[in-house]
Amino acid sequence: MCHMDKLIAISILILISAVAVSAQPLYITCAAYGLYPSSFTHVIIWLQLNNVTTPNGLYYLLQQQYYNPQSPYFHKFITPQQFSEWYSPPQYVFTYIENVLQSNGLSILGTYPMAIVASGNASAVDGALSALSSAPQQISQWIIAGECVPIGYFSKGLRYKPEYIYVPMDSAVRAALNAKNFTYLGGVPAQLKIRNFEVWLPRGLQYIYDEMPLLSQGINGGGVKIGIVDAFGDVNFTLAEQGVYQNTASNDLDLFDKVFGLPPANLTVIYPVGVPTVTPFNYGDALGWSYETALDLEYAHTMAPGASLVLAVSPDAGDDLFIAVEYLINNSMVDFISLSWGLPEDVVLAPPPTPQLLRAYDEVFMQAAAEGIGVFAASGDWGAFDIFWQYFGLPIEPSVIYPASDPWVTAVGGTSLQAYMANGNIVRVESAWNWNAYYMWGSGGGYSFFFNETPGQLIARIAYERPVIYEPTLSELYGYKYFFYTVGHRGVPDVAADADPFTGVLIAINGSLSGLWGGTSLATPLTAGMTATVQSGLSTRIGYLAPTLYLMYSKYGKGVYQWNTSISAWSLFQGLGGALFPTFGGENGLYNVIVGSWNPVDGLGQLNVYGLYSALR
Repeated sequence: MCHMDKLIAISILILISAVAVSAQPLYITCAAYGLYPSSFTHVIIWLQLNNVTTPNGLYYLLQQQYYNPQSPYFHKFITPQQFSEWYSPPQYVFTYIENVLQSNGLSILGTYPMAIVASGNASAVDGALSALSSAPQQISQWIIAGECVPIGYFSKGLRYKPEYIYVPMDSAVRAALNAKNFTYLGGVPAQLKIRNFEVWLPRGLQYIYDEMPLLSQGINGGGVKIGIVDAFGDVNFTLAEQGVYQNTASNDLDLFDKVFGLPPANLTVIYPVGVPTVTPFNYGDALGWSYETALDLEYAHTMAPGASLVLAVSPDAGDDLFIAVEYLINNSMVDFISLSWGLPEDVVLAPPPTPQLLRAYDEVFMQAAAEGIGVFAASGDWGAFDIFWQYFGLPIEPSVIYPASDPWVTAVGGTSLQAYMANGNIVRVESAWNWNAYYMWGSGGGYSFFFNETPGQLIARIAYERPVIYEPTLSELYGYKYFFYTVGHRGVPDVAADADPFTGVLIAINGSLSGLWGGTSLATPLTAGMTATVQSGLSTRIGYLAPTLYLMYSKYGKGVYQWNTSISAWSLFQGLGGALFPTFGGENGLYNVIVGSWNPVDGLGQLNVYGLYSALR
């Protein structure tokens, strides 16, 4: 066994030991949220997968698929049917739980390898959860958690935050856009430069991320499907105010394409767990998620103009989001999934801790990886911190967000993307989207409380800039000094892309242009779209992207990067070498960029689309 194989084997054993810890099932009732008994809700029963840690089990398969180039299983993926057959709990578990749910008056919405979803009133949900809490051991041993998911009561239950930042577009920016006062790079209308704003246009992003050589060959994402999962979708604001739900995503995407000269998009909209209901409780949040949806669709389409898009809409911003993700995976509907939302991990760790939920969600992403579906998730917009605690009179503290912290997801951080012409050349510099203590924003990054470093991060020997971190809010909540020891934990992010709102973008929303927009909600669909374009020119399926990049880095070191910052305008039509662009400096409030190496600000760096394609061909 070579040194790398030993490292990977050790990492897999660490992952197994972390997940194999047994725990009593967690039950979260509707009564705990203060819902009326007649309130309409969903319930999710999360189940433990089978044969995960056994010899030749799921962990072994994933290691062979992504980290062992000599394996016959390397980048050979399984079907949903195989996954269900090999890794689902026994059928009698599903039968028992479904009978309990239905006997309490609930309707089954979906059954998946690791979850059963049903709907009904809050009283029926709590009755079913009570019955399951006393289920026999041969059933309860397979249950990770059972939870009430409120519908239409947005202030209740777990809430996932869209990871975008908005800076209002002033009259000068709007006037420059209307006058088409563009900055051209290599003949491409790339930017609007107004005062301290450097607004990127879609063709400019294609150009500066070295995608033009592929697009000119017809390699544009054709034949690839990208899934976008958001709550509510892109709602009609006027109708939503009247309590009427209408999704305008297709109309806004059409407008975006017309304004910026992109080809028409092939968009499918689905509702895996039901159509949203707009109520006085969730009206404002439905509007907020509309901007998220438009940003996700429009910039995934920008970087993969030939790819098909599938928008999976959740009726709430709670755990139905994960069921929407699972629906795409279990039905083989997409090749890649972009997730621009998250929840700080320290919220899950705060008393009473609920780590069972992360364990449950993790199984969804394991299935995606095993089936060769690459998932990308935003690393967050609060720098190295969870700043939400300040609204409760508590201090901000270091925390990464989930699902970016999941070990089977490619986490995407944020940069500030700048370029200009000098002496006939283009100067291209991408630095970190720095922490700004006034705006309280910056590239999310750090280390997971719950998950160990991935095998790829182990072989790449990622840095642990701060081995010990003090957590002031957890200290106050627990009543003792809470220190987090980061060494050996999963580092976030893996890669990065443009996210600084001052180098941000415009979106089409409810029939008009809006901006300026940034955040890792921009970086994530950009990266998913870039990967989809690369995939469309390859015969081998990429799947979960991060391991590919870590293996490249471990083999080539700093040679994996395109280091030139001053390049001829024409070279971005011919293509540059190097699978990645490095991040040239910056910080996120706690950690610093390490140029040419992984760091907990921007990961390994940014994708060079042509260079990555050339390396994988």
